[in-house]
Amino acid sequence: MSPPPSSVPAPVAIAPQREDRRLKALGLVLLAAGGACLAWLSNHLSVEWPVSPARFAVFAAICVMAANLLAVGLLVLAAGCGKTHSASAPGRRRAAVLLRIVLANVLAPAVLFTIISQDPELAAEAERQGWDAWVAGISAALLVIGWRLWRRSRQYGALGADEAMARDRRAPVLYLRSFVDDGEAVIDGSVSALVRRGTKIFAPVTPEQEMAEILAHVGPVVAIGKPGEPLPELGAARLYVSDDQWQAKVIELMDKAALVVIRLGASPGLLWEIEQSLERLPRRRIIFAVLGSAALAPALAARLAAVLGPTFELVLPQPAPVGWLAALYRDPRRRIGGFVCFAADATACAVPVQLWPMHWQDVPYLVMARPSAAPLRRALREVFARLELPGSDSAGRSRAVAALLAVFFGWSGAHWFYLGRRRLGVIYILTIPLLFAPLFLGFWDAFRFIWIDRAEFDSRFSALGSTSPGA
Repeated sequence: MSPPPSSVPAPVAIAPQREDRRLKALGLVLLAAGGACLAWLSNHLSVEWPVSPARFAVFAAICVMAANLLAVGLLVLAAGCGKTHSASAPGRRRAAVLLRIVLANVLAPAVLFTIISQDPELAAEAERQGWDAWVAGISAALLVIGWRLWRRSRQYGALGADEAMARDRRAPVLYLRSFVDDGEAVIDGSVSALVRRGTKIFAPVTPEQEMAEILAHVGPVVAIGKPGEPLPELGAARLYVSDDQWQAKVIELMDKAALVVIRLGASPGLLWEIEQSLERLPRRRIIFAVLGSAALAPALAARLAAVLGPTFELVLPQPAPVGWLAALYRDPRRRIGGFVCFAADATACAVPVQLWPMHWQDVPYLVMARPSAAPLRRALREVFARLELPGSDSAGRSRAVAALLAVFFGWSGAHWFYLGRRRLGVIYILTIPLLFAPLFLGFWDAFRFIWIDRAEFDSRFSALGSTSPGA
């Protein structure tokens, strides 16, 4: 068999997603109705408190109605923006929608408590009654449960690899890894087992999800699914094959892939996959990733050391300090992993992954429970630049994030800083003394971001541009 071309395949234009302004308008109306219910609830609670149990039940019912209006409005708005990521199976589609409705109802008590706690008199009364701490704890637990419900709904709605490649005709990106790394949320392999278990309770966005979102600028990201798992992990679109067919399917995907990204681990099958990639593919189409692996298989480490030479040492995690001081402070400049890509002459290039430095653009990712976003995005931007791939400067400029920043922090121009329009952000900050002017401008900006199509959003508002098929 003749080897594939030595360079990364040229990108193929992806068809724009269809957006429906009628659905957008309906979604915005539902969101406005839900917001109006919450505003009414906030005003009347402070005026009428203390209230009778019957009246409180009315307030609780209105809060539940508002939560459902907001949930349905977001679902309709997402459909209008062409972002209904749902599997082909009708049962899984219904399960994803149902879980999101359940999520809204689970969060309703937390929303009601938030409204109560924002009023000083109501908060003081709750403290006098002695139930503020209990309600706060219950609300925090409901938030964790709600986040896990959201994650599970996304698993029900995840696309399979075949459907992802049918929707996006570009050459795919093949993601290979050890199955034990599926769902792993921590990229620093030196953290304790207790921290790892505690992190899994909150189910943050995993490194695989972060990499898949960035690699989607090249093509649909696909992976072989773990046999027997009831739902796919989030990140790469899964393809399930039998034990006697997985090697043939890996070779098939490998030969037509634009990139093969291999997360190193201790799986015996991973060594075979690495051997096949080194034998069949030009180095330019291979990226090795070392992310939080506690240990590499000795045969794998020896094989890569022979291929990569000194470069291999430059991406291995640096050991963390030991002792009581390590429990109090962890140097964010310490290398916790890295990527290896290859230049046009097949020379290996090491790109380290570090928690520091952190920039202002990284703050929204921490708020959104994405602890590995900033270090992985910094490293992959450098990898993209070395490979001359599209999207190296624009990965992650989400229209949804920009709209949310405009709604909640529009008065500070946060959405413009996020989009790279710093001058506009400074203008918004300077207009803060003009009372509510920046606030109303933020709502107007959010409406404009949502109303127009994705391509127009990129050309008009993002200084960085985007080649991402994301929202």
